[in-house]
Amino acid sequence: MKKLIILVTIFSVFVILSCNKKDLLNSSDDFPVWLQQKITELIGDQKLCEITDVTVIEYNGKRYYHIYAGFWSCVYCQLFDEQGNRPNWDNKGWEDFFAKKRDIQVRPACK
Repeated sequence: MKKLIILVTIFSVFVILSCNKKDLLNSSDDFPVWLQQKITELIGDQKLCEITDVTVIEYNGKRYYHIYAGFWSCVYCQLFDEQGNRPNWDNKGWEDFFAKKRDIQVRPACK
């Protein structure tokens, strides 16, 4: 019986992990074209690749992309929806976003 419980637990862990992989991006090449262009605009010639990440976020059934370089003081200033638009939420909208968002993955912005 103990072996069966261990086997079922291991199988369940594999199923859960494999379900979440569909949301993952393998490299910065998997980013939408508009996001790759935005990253190039923001970090361009500044040699910021090593300290710039993109966080893929799920909120209200939509995907958002947050570009952030390690020394920028403005957090979430470079947040974009699936079409590359910045959200125009009021304070309550931002509060809801921070309360309900789910970070799916953090990827380096560059290769």
